[in-house]
Amino acid sequence: MPQIEPSVLTALMAAAKDAVSNAAAAFSLTAMDAGSSTTVEQRDALVAALRRRPSEVLKARKEAREAPPIPPTTPTQLEIWSLYADHVDDPLLRGHLHHLLLDAGHGRRPDHVRGAASGYLDAAQLLLAAQDGHGLPRAARCLKRAGELSLKFKQHDVRERAAKDALALAERLLAGAEDEGRPLLVVLETLQTLECDVADLAQRAADLFARDVDVRLGFLDALRKDAGPSRHTEIDAAVIHTLLDAADTADAGHRRLYFLTEAATQAQKRGLPDLRARAEMALQQTTPEWTSIRTEGTIPRALIAGQQARVDAAEDLRTALWLTVQDIHPAMRAQAEADGALEGLLRIPRSRINPAGPVFVRPPVEADDDLAVAMQVRGLGLFGILTAIQLDRIHERFRPDEFEMTAALAHEAVLPEPRARTLARAFCYYWLEEFDAAACVALPQVEQILRELLRSRVPVVSVAWGPSPGGVDLLGKLLQSMPEAGYPADWSRALELLLVDPDRGMNLRNDILHGLADTPPKHHVALILQAALYLLSHAHGQRMAPDPTA
Repeated sequence: MPQIEPSVLTALMAAAKDAVSNAAAAFSLTAMDAGSSTTVEQRDALVAALRRRPSEVLKARKEAREAPPIPPTTPTQLEIWSLYADHVDDPLLRGHLHHLLLDAGHGRRPDHVRGAASGYLDAAQLLLAAQDGHGLPRAARCLKRAGELSLKFKQHDVRERAAKDALALAERLLAGAEDEGRPLLVVLETLQTLECDVADLAQRAADLFARDVDVRLGFLDALRKDAGPSRHTEIDAAVIHTLLDAADTADAGHRRLYFLTEAATQAQKRGLPDLRARAEMALQQTTPEWTSIRTEGTIPRALIAGQQARVDAAEDLRTALWLTVQDIHPAMRAQAEADGALEGLLRIPRSRINPAGPVFVRPPVEADDDLAVAMQVRGLGLFGILTAIQLDRIHERFRPDEFEMTAALAHEAVLPEPRARTLARAFCYYWLEEFDAAACVALPQVEQILRELLRSRVPVVSVAWGPSPGGVDLLGKLLQSMPEAGYPADWSRALELLLVDPDRGMNLRNDILHGLADTPPKHHVALILQAALYLLSHAHGQRMAPDPTA
């Protein structure tokens, strides 16, 4: 029977104390000094637990089918999790460990259900009392998990406590103490899961948090679930008017197109032909052409803190650089609802509407939907903002000079020292806010790194044959060859939109190096540097870092 290692327990408590996520706590715990093999085994098992996401308690069948497989656990890991589950002081960590043990079917189910739910409920109260930037959203998620566990496993006393705590938090948020509509939406969803009537709360929330379109729409949907059928038409009309008002105040062409398209779609689904006609008339009068997509918006404080914590947990500069390489898939995911909801006339990409009259042009069948691509480009922009936050944190923490960056980036085969020094200068230019110089120096290095990565897997050089002089593949062809060489298609498509797609992408390589654009914004240059780091991470055999918001 294993025994708790005091040094591991102390390090675990220290890692969990101020961490903004379990992933950040895992990074901190990994850095602890381990003496004996038993200490290493227990530490690694707990790191694996912190990096593991518990299963969703209640979810749709479609989501269950599409969920990625959960990595297997070993009996030794389960024993260690069970050993520490009741000895940790942090309630969130205690709830997390019991939830994992419940998923694995280890031990007595009732004990783990109550341990997980009570841990989440206690953690919610501590997070609310902490008064920091990320406590409120995490507290709302803890209440949601506790409520779902109590409902699924019929823990009536836990269910009553979860409902009571969620109701108290909803009233607190509606009192205006915090301007946080998204956590309130999670709380109302939790109350509805617990079969509480939230019609009054949702109505007040929809009136109070009217500035965030997505949040207001969520409150209106919650209101419709609990309101009587006599109010459904009124609420449906409010949904459409919210989208139309958002279109009227949108300051970028693609945002107006998106809101008007969604308004027309929802009006059709909800049987409101007059509002659908109004939305389509506004679409007809909207010029769909734009040259760039703006990415202004408010990044949640918890997300910013999570990006910074990832860097703070790194033991050295090179590790910090690799930890900025995150999965691009969320930014490239097409909107699932749009794929099934838009039919007939509404399914036609709105950037192809002729503004001179009611003539609609159908794109080729195999073409990507313009709206989906626009959302992907916007997702890339937001991804760039998060990358810029991390690069700034790296500079604040390590203050690396050109020589330190060269040593961190160099790779004997893909990026030898002379080229690594050139790329290092691009990072230094970036931190000096010389964004033109940073982009112009980094872009050729991105192409060269990719060519060297692909050289051993796919042809990148063509020999002279007949009238053809032969040559070397350029960036566009290299990017298209990435899936064939075994690299993720999401990243191949993301880099195409970022660097070389002139029709609907950012086209940064061509616009910047050909002098067709002004000084690129900071987050665009951050994306270029991120592309170099992503490719180098493959050369160095680094695995992609987990999502800190999980």
